[in-house]
Amino acid sequence: MDELLDSLAKSSDSAVGPDDIHYQMVKHLPSDALQSLLNTLNDIWLTGNFPPSWRQSHIVPIPKAGKDTSDPSNYRPIALTSCVCKVMERFVNNRLIWYLERNKLITPMQSGFRKGRNTTDQLVRLETFVREAFIQKQHAAVIFFDLEKAYDTTWKYGILKDLHDASLRGRLPLFISGFLTDRKFQVSVGGTFSKVCEQEMGVTQGSILSVTSFCLKINSIVKALCPGVDCSLYVYDFLICYRSKYIHIIERHLQRCLNKLQEWANADGFKFSTSKTVCIHFCRLRKHHLDPELFLYGIPIPVVQEVKFLGLIFDCKLSFYRTFTVSRINPPKL
Repeated sequence: MDELLDSLAKSSDSAVGPDDIHYQMVKHLPSDALQSLLNTLNDIWLTGNFPPSWRQSHIVPIPKAGKDTSDPSNYRPIALTSCVCKVMERFVNNRLIWYLERNKLITPMQSGFRKGRNTTDQLVRLETFVREAFIQKQHAAVIFFDLEKAYDTTWKYGILKDLHDASLRGRLPLFISGFLTDRKFQVSVGGTFSKVCEQEMGVTQGSILSVTSFCLKINSIVKALCPGVDCSLYVYDFLICYRSKYIHIIERHLQRCLNKLQEWANADGFKFSTSKTVCIHFCRLRKHHLDPELFLYGIPIPVVQEVKFLGLIFDCKLSFYRTFTVSRINPPKL
């Protein structure tokens, strides 16, 4: 009961799923009804009979700001799932995170949705790496990766395999297996629903368990790194970096790492976007020098002057001029 009350207390009001049960309905249940709900959740946990309505979701497409609304790819899908299911997901997710953290199964490079970690860790890590290169009068090259439809292409069987490799047995992996299999969805546009479609790949967006499952699946990406190449990982925001006084040494180490990352992506069912993956060459040396030439899937990676990473704009001189300018033009609302 303590877990149920804690899960309800941490649940923020959101739109209802296909079962039309709102969080407020569950939060205002009398004690006897809460006990009946807890008995039902325990029965699902013990028997493994996952309710079919918990596997369904309604997808609401939200247009991206400043994009052409006639192009379906310019919409962000928001998945509405059962609120009661999310209450139980929080139970399972807390136990899964406790096990993974206790046994140190999540790479220390991962800062996404972990207790005591946030985006500041990775921003300071990157800035420190670049400033140390400036102090030593070195070049620093950083490649910012973009995973194409990261959540939508996550390999479900791969998640279950990773749970098995983490020595997880019993009801917890069985619950996650029931959560991932036979999922269906309908797209809602203007109050009209599409036909029911089956979600063959990927994890459900907006789900509590999906984030932890995805972090577990992408966890092995750090094993594809070459010695000496540093990295940063925040859920699926991933970068690799290397510094040296010589551009050809940077090219050799990063290209070798890129080749290994391509092999990792092919083996785990992911794909890096060649159009959104970019490189930035940090340097304050005055003499003439070339930018590093690096290739992803045989296509040259564009070298840009600035890039936005975890909400902060990094430029090649690390002046943060654009970040300060934007903050002055658009001050935060109090």
